[in-house]
Amino acid sequence: MKNAINTNVPFLVTKEISNANGFLLPHALFDKIKTVATYPIREFYLQDIPDIGGYKFKMYKNGFVNDKLTIQAQLVKQNTESYWVNITVTKSKHATNHQERICSALFEFPLENKYYKTNRTAC
Repeated sequence: MKNAINTNVPFLVTKEISNANGFLLPHALFDKIKTVATYPIREFYLQDIPDIGGYKFKMYKNGFVNDKLTIQAQLVKQNTESYWVNITVTKSKHATNHQERICSALFEFPLENKYYKTNRTAC
């Protein structure tokens, strides 16, 4: 895509979304990135964005309480059937001034909801 649509969202790991040892719960992170994945495509839908059609999700490292993460969402592909949004979650490493990758994901959003039929009969 020529003009990729990017979104960066800060995300703080809190005690409420961590286990007893302080590690970020994977389902809490997944729920958040699933929401952020809709940001770059909102303008393409007149009504609600349909549920994801498919996804790939991979965790590389875990977040810990008080970690400041960045969720990056980018619309990477559009075809006649769906939009594809790539997600990368990173954590800043202050000592080296680099970004450490926590997880990545790829979400597919259908252009039309295949599960609903439109009744086009005149009243």
